[in-house]
Amino acid sequence: MEEHSSKQRNKRNQKRKHDQNRSPENEKRQFGTQKRIRHFLIGALAIILTGGGVYELFPLFAESFLTPQMELLEFTEASGEMRVTFLDVAQGDCTIVQTEEQNMVIDAGNNHQGETVADWLEAQGITRLDYLILTHPDADHIGGADNILRTVDVERVIMPDVANDTVTYEEVMDLIEAQEIPVDFPEVGDRYLLGDAGFTVLCPRPEEVSEEDLNGSSVGIKLVHGVNSFVMCGDAEAGSEQNMVHTFGDALESDVLKCGHHGSSTSNSASFLQKVNPTWAVISCGRDNSYGHPHVEVLAELQDADIQVYRTDELGTVTAYSDGQEIFWELP
Repeated sequence: MEEHSSKQRNKRNQKRKHDQNRSPENEKRQFGTQKRIRHFLIGALAIILTGGGVYELFPLFAESFLTPQMELLEFTEASGEMRVTFLDVAQGDCTIVQTEEQNMVIDAGNNHQGETVADWLEAQGITRLDYLILTHPDADHIGGADNILRTVDVERVIMPDVANDTVTYEEVMDLIEAQEIPVDFPEVGDRYLLGDAGFTVLCPRPEEVSEEDLNGSSVGIKLVHGVNSFVMCGDAEAGSEQNMVHTFGDALESDVLKCGHHGSSTSNSASFLQKVNPTWAVISCGRDNSYGHPHVEVLAELQDADIQVYRTDELGTVTAYSDGQEIFWELP
C-alpha cells in the first residue's frame, strides 16, 4: 500500500511540475530571466568593445542576477468594499477575502472544521473561489480543504511545492487532481489581482521549501486594497521572517498582521513586527490549546508596540472591512 502511495505521489508531482511549467506565471518568470540574461550580454559586449577587463563583468553580473528583481504591490484603485474574515476554526487557520468581483480563501482549518468553513461560504452565497491558498500542508491548515473543494468551484490553488505524508494531504491533492484545478507554486515577488485588490507573495524562498520544515515552507502574502494592507504568512517562522525583512524592508508595513503560527514565539520576531508595524494584529487559535498559543512573550511585544489584538479564541470570528481608505471591524 505504501509503495503504491509513493508511486502515485511521484506521478502527481511530475504532473504538477509539468502544469506549472505551462502556467502564465511561469512564462512571466521565464521572460524575466531572459530579460536579465539579455541585459548581462549587452552590457558584457559593451565592456569588451570598450576595452574593459574581466573584473568589470562582476558588478554587471551582480546587478543582472543577484539584485532582487521584484516589486511589492503598494496600493490599488479600490472601487468597492473588501471583507477579510478571520474565521473561528479553533486551533487552526482560515481567512476568507471577499471583493465585489472575486473571492479567496486562505487555509481551511482542521479536518473537523471543514463543515464550518463550507457552511460559512454557503451562508455568504459564495459558490466560486478565484484562489484557494493552502499555506502549507499541515492538517490544521488544509484539513477542511476537501469540504471546500466539494462545495464550491475553485479556479486556482496556490501552495508551496512540498508534500506531507498524511491521509489528509492525499485526500486534498486527489480532489485537486480529479477536478483538474491549476496549481501554482509561487515565487517571492509574484503578484496576483483579486477584483479591485491584489496581493504579493512574500515567502517562501526556494531554499526554505522542505518536507523537513513544513512551517518554514509557508506561503505568505501582503494583501492590498486601496491604501489598506494585510500581511498573512501562515506558520512562517523567524528565519523566513528575517528573509522577508531583508527582501522587502519597510515595504512590509501594513495595517493588519495575522500573527504567524497562531501567535507562537517561533514566529512574530521583533524585527519582523517592527517592519510590518501594524495597527491591528489577529491571532487565530483554539481556546485552552495544548501549545499555549498565543505565547505570552508575543502578547507582551504586541502590547509594548501598542498594537490592538483580536483573538479568535476569545472573540470568535472577526471581520475587517476595507473601503480602500479606512478599515472597520465587526466583532462579536
